[in-house]
Amino acid sequence: MQMKKMSALVLSLSLLASASAFSSAQAAENPLSIRLNDDQIQFGPTEPILENGVTLVPMRPILEKLNVQVNWDEATRTVSGTKENLSFTLQIGSTNASANGQAIKLEEAPKLIQNVTYVPLRFVAETVGYQVGWNQSLRQVSLTSKQQSSGSRGFLWKVENKGNTVYLLGSIHHVPEGMYPLRPEIENAFQAADHLGVEVDVSTVAPEELQKQVLDWGVYKDGTKLQDHISVETYHKVTAVLKANGIPENSFDIFKTWFVTQQIMNLQVAKEGYKPEKGIDNYLIEKANEAKKPVVSLETMESQMKMNNSFSDALQERLLLQNLDPKSVTPPSPDIGIDDLNKMWIEGDEHALTEFTTKGWDAEYYKGLIADRNVEMAEKIKGYLNSDKKETYMVVVGMLHMLGEQGVVPLLEKEGFKVEEE
Repeated sequence: MQMKKMSALVLSLSLLASASAFSSAQAAENPLSIRLNDDQIQFGPTEPILENGVTLVPMRPILEKLNVQVNWDEATRTVSGTKENLSFTLQIGSTNASANGQAIKLEEAPKLIQNVTYVPLRFVAETVGYQVGWNQSLRQVSLTSKQQSSGSRGFLWKVENKGNTVYLLGSIHHVPEGMYPLRPEIENAFQAADHLGVEVDVSTVAPEELQKQVLDWGVYKDGTKLQDHISVETYHKVTAVLKANGIPENSFDIFKTWFVTQQIMNLQVAKEGYKPEKGIDNYLIEKANEAKKPVVSLETMESQMKMNNSFSDALQERLLLQNLDPKSVTPPSPDIGIDDLNKMWIEGDEHALTEFTTKGWDAEYYKGLIADRNVEMAEKIKGYLNSDKKETYMVVVGMLHMLGEQGVVPLLEKEGFKVEEE
């Protein structure tokens, strides 16, 4: 099914695409769980554990589920696993390992707990051909078979100055299953980076802080409600969506139109199989956290919310209608489906991205969502490049920020930096 047309907001804001404040669960209330291709793995009396941010799982149950042939050397306490042409070795108590013939340093060593061997889940699963995802709110690890990544190009550039290197990756915040790992050039750039830069590091946003910011910026405080800021017809379309999803029809009444738009987008993309927790920035943030690689934010949660809050009522209603009923309004951004946007990313089609970034935009919307933010992002990146520290950064922001006359790549080129496509 072709995904319905929707606002470019879904591609440009990592925070709001990644964290819903409308309803949340405390992580501590959920036990750690592992799902393989949407089926939960049962470990019996032994359970997965978290050690220093690394998920360790009982070896036998997980390797059986992944169809890995196992060899155990009692003398050296070494585990060897093979699956088709993929292989790994692990040693109990040691962080030295190998993956497909390459030496690897683990963040956490395999260990014996009450005579049960526990192994690091991400290392084992990725080595034998699975994508690994982590949902913080659910405390859930997802393992999915790799299907699509070998043909996914994406948008990657490299800039060097004064011994510093910045890799620029244009991302998509909602992706289908089977996207990972990314092509080798992207994965290698991440491995080479001393720091990962993102729009907002959502892994550090506590639920109570997100709730506070939503109350500050996303809720009407002047006694008005949603229905006072949009037409009767638009309000009826909102309540119809809520009713269709089993949500009380007045649930959005206190929220500002821009925030309601975001929540409706989250409902829509989830139905089409696009999961924000599996977005490219979240994927790399998870990897950085596991590798203890510093993550820096180019923006803040507050700045993204303030930007949305600054849009006029008329623009906010058009954005809402672009998601509810695209034919009823002149779209404030190019009217293109999320399936097409993912195809654009997979093919690395720079011409299509430039066209999408520069044509068919409402001036107010483009200035707030794209142009103004691009200038600030480019300034942060210039700071990394002009530093005396001789470090490497991988900067990952929505692909809409990269190209076009006011894109981050052209802005850096205008400052004299040589930006090379990777």
